[in-house]
Amino acid sequence: MVAAPEFDRRASAYGVRARVQQDAAAWLAEWLPRECREPALELGAGTGFFTRHALRSARQVVATDASPRMVELGRAALPLAEWTVAGAENPPASPVPYRTILTSSLVQWLTEPVSAFRRWHEISAPDALFLGGWFVRGTMEEFVSTCPESAPFHWRSAEEWLVLLNEAGWKVKRSETKIFQLTHDSSAAMLREIHDVGAVAPRRFGTGRLRAALRRNDAKSRSQAGVVTPFVFLRVEAVRA
Repeated sequence: MVAAPEFDRRASAYGVRARVQQDAAAWLAEWLPRECREPALELGAGTGFFTRHALRSARQVVATDASPRMVELGRAALPLAEWTVAGAENPPASPVPYRTILTSSLVQWLTEPVSAFRRWHEISAPDALFLGGWFVRGTMEEFVSTCPESAPFHWRSAEEWLVLLNEAGWKVKRSETKIFQLTHDSSAAMLREIHDVGAVAPRRFGTGRLRAALRRNDAKSRSQAGVVTPFVFLRVEAVRA
């Protein structure tokens, strides 16, 4: 995955500060079946935003995350799930192939998404369900256009992601995008919130460049309510082809 070294260190703040991730998980959960086929594997579970919803549909949920601290907090909050420290690109296999693969707010961080999608395909049952949601191009659009080097990874469009899923052997049944908006007093406050939840990569530019980008974004994105930042979230339901 793209380097995001703050996730583990910022895990305690994630459950409070990651507002858009929590809202997106609830929206993704609208597509959960009444009963998920088991076993179910969740990738990038974090502290359990989506896990909480998944446990209403499946009794056996293997919740994984690369951050030991995230897993520790998730286990304490949702002990009915089976929590395991594991990266999404190398998830734990199961003696019984997974019949449901779940993930929320993770996939945009994958450096080799097709390879990861194929790995999930390999460890799942022939008729497995994939239900996932992640942020796509259009997220933080004004700020990224003002300061392209601030993007922690290459932003792909929803259409590009669907092609990659198909290449990896997943047949998309339905997909949809939704724009979640966060409002802050300033662009600096927006960036501070993102930093507080650990969703950052090492900075590749100087403080002066950052301050100039923040000023330009304030001018372009300010409304009467404050500085408005869009987060575009794609939800996908697919089956193992």
